Amino acid sequence: MDSHKEEEILEKDFRILLSLGCGTFGEVKLACHLPTNTQVAVKVLEKTSNSVADISAEVNILQSVEHRNIVRFFHMIDTLMTTYVIMEYVAGEDLESCLRALGCLKEDEARPIFRQVVSAVHFLHQRHIAHRDIKLENILLDGAGNAKLCDFGMAIKIREGQMLEEICGSLLYWAPEILAGKPYDGMAGDMWSLGIVLFVLVTGHFPYVEPTLDGMHRLITTTMCPIPYHLSKPCHIVIARLLMVPTWYRITIGQLVQRPWLGHIQEHVPPATKEILPRVVETMCTIGYTCEEIVSSLKHRQSNNVTATINILKYQLSCGDSHGQDNPEVLPEQEKKVSQKSLGE
Repeated sequence: MDSHKEEEILEKDFRILLSLGCGTFGEVKLACHLPTNTQVAVKVLEKTSNSVADISAEVNILQSVEHRNIVRFFHMIDTLMTTYVIMEYVAGEDLESCLRALGCLKEDEARPIFRQVVSAVHFLHQRHIAHRDIKLENILLDGAGNAKLCDFGMAIKIREGQMLEEICGSLLYWAPEILAGKPYDGMAGDMWSLGIVLFVLVTGHFPYVEPTLDGMHRLITTTMCPIPYHLSKPCHIVIARLLMVPTWYRITIGQLVQRPWLGHIQEHVPPATKEILPRVVETMCTIGYTCEEIVSSLKHRQSNNVTATINILKYQLSCGDSHGQDNPEVLPEQEKKVSQKSLGE
C-alpha cells in the first residue's frame, strides 16, 4: 500500500491541517475530526522491524491511562506502513517554551503546575508505569493553565522489583544511577526527573550541566546540589529529597504527595461513563451514526471510526468536570502559542 492510499485511510474521518513538528519517533500533525469538528493531534509513526513492538507498548499504556493531567488517547489507525495515534490536542505551549519567555516562576506560580504533574505521575506509579521521559518539553499548558503530561514513547509497565537497563530520556534529566549505566528502578528515575523539573521551574536553570554521561555523573556525585537559599524551606526540602543520589533516600511519589509545600492534591475521579454515555449516543445519532453500529462497537470493543467518535465525545462531555479542579493560574505574560511538539519529541 503506497503512502497516498494510507493517507486516504486517515482522511476518511480526519482532515490534516498542518504539521506541528517532528521528533525522534515521528511527526505530529494537527487535524480536525470531521464528525465532531474537533481539533486533535495525530502522531504519525512509520513502522520498521524494530519499532512495531515499541509502538504497540506505547498505545497499550495510553489506552490504560485516563487522567485530567495526562494527554488523552482517542484512537489508533494501524496500516501496513504507518500507525496514526489520535490524541487530545492541547492549544498552548510546553513548559520549556514558557520558561524561555519568563525566565523562572515564583513558588506560588510553580506550585499549581508542579502539583498537577505530580498528580499525573502518582496516577502512573500506582499502576506500575514509569514514564522515563519527564521533562519540561513533555509538560503542556493549555490556555487555562492546566498541565498535561505527554509523550509516552519511553513509558513502560514494570513488574514488582523489576530493574531496567535501557537508557532513554534526556541527559539533563537522567538520574545518577542511569548515568552510571547500572540497572535502575524506573520509578525512582522518574522522581529524579521531577526534581529537575521543579528546580528549573523555580530557578530558571538546570542544577547540573555537563555535555557527557561521565561528566554529568561525576558532577552529581561529587558536588552538593546547588539549591538557592532564596527558596522557602518547604520547597528546598522537596527538591533536596527528590535529588538524593542514593535511591533509598530519594522520596517516592507516595511520600511526595504528602509534602506540605504541594498543598492538597485533588484525588483523581474517573468520569462517570454511565451518566455520560446516553448523551454520547444521542449526539452521535444526530450526526449520522446508527444505534446498531454504536452498540456493536461498544459491545465488541472494536477499534474503528465509531469508537474514535465515542472517545472524543466522552472526553468533551467529561472534561468540564475534570478541568480546573486544582484551580491553576495562567502564567503571567504567557503567550498563547499553538504547540504540540510534546507528542513526538
